[in-house]
Amino acid sequence: MLTGLWFIAQGATLSESLRRVAALGFRYVDLHGVFHAGPVHLSDRERAAIKPELDSLGLVPRNYILHPRHNPASASEKELGADIAYLREGMDMACGWGVRQMMLNAGQWETAISRQDAWASAVGFLQRVCECAAGYGMQIAQEPEPYVWFLVNDLASARRMIADVDRPNFNVLVDLGHMGLARESRPDLELVADRIIHAHFSDHQPMKHTNQVIGTGATPTEDLVRALRDLEIDRRVGRLGFDELVISCELGVPGDVIPDPDDWALRSLRFVQSIAPDLRLS
Repeated sequence: MLTGLWFIAQGATLSESLRRVAALGFRYVDLHGVFHAGPVHLSDRERAAIKPELDSLGLVPRNYILHPRHNPASASEKELGADIAYLREGMDMACGWGVRQMMLNAGQWETAISRQDAWASAVGFLQRVCECAAGYGMQIAQEPEPYVWFLVNDLASARRMIADVDRPNFNVLVDLGHMGLARESRPDLELVADRIIHAHFSDHQPMKHTNQVIGTGATPTEDLVRALRDLEIDRRVGRLGFDELVISCELGVPGDVIPDPDDWALRSLRFVQSIAPDLRLS
């Protein structure tokens, strides 16, 4: 479960969100550094308190979401240096919490820079991020964002970025809802099957990114789960050092009015269990 749902709904702190995640019975948790788990959000005392809290709640932190503060495709060298320092600080925090993976995106196209130069800038930046992460024993997971202005906006472009970055700890996070928006299916998963390290359940309107309750939108979730099984995805993630694929639930977008975030999570969970009864919370 991503902690961001409770931040979006109620402005909850990371600590508050962790307690809510645990109360619903989840074991794995994605820490949302963009919203409330980033270096800018936590004091030294708060950072030190997260690991004992995770342990006491029985939560396993599976993924850390932290984006650079500038666009890697167009930022100046000074900005990119500041971003590396920021992500390094986030990695240091995450490593102390027991997280072995950080998620980000490659960046966005800018009209003032050529596509070739934007791509090259992102590649160079991601190589630096991966080299930094290797010192922490961490994996980097890129998530395709299904908009034309993102450099990596589908699994085909994710595969190209993996090839160009060419670092062993650079992989892909597959968001099933984003696949639906990009009109992707099993053949697209096959393009990156050996580099999938994590996944997200999300659901959306056919033409709009909404992160609504899973099962209430247009995402072909059942078909995509079946495709992951057919690809023996649990066996494949073994080469990346994990026992099995974890799929976290991503719910809510900034600006959503969510009266009861626990209800959103429970309804999403019930839907997932209805299409795949053997999927476990732990």
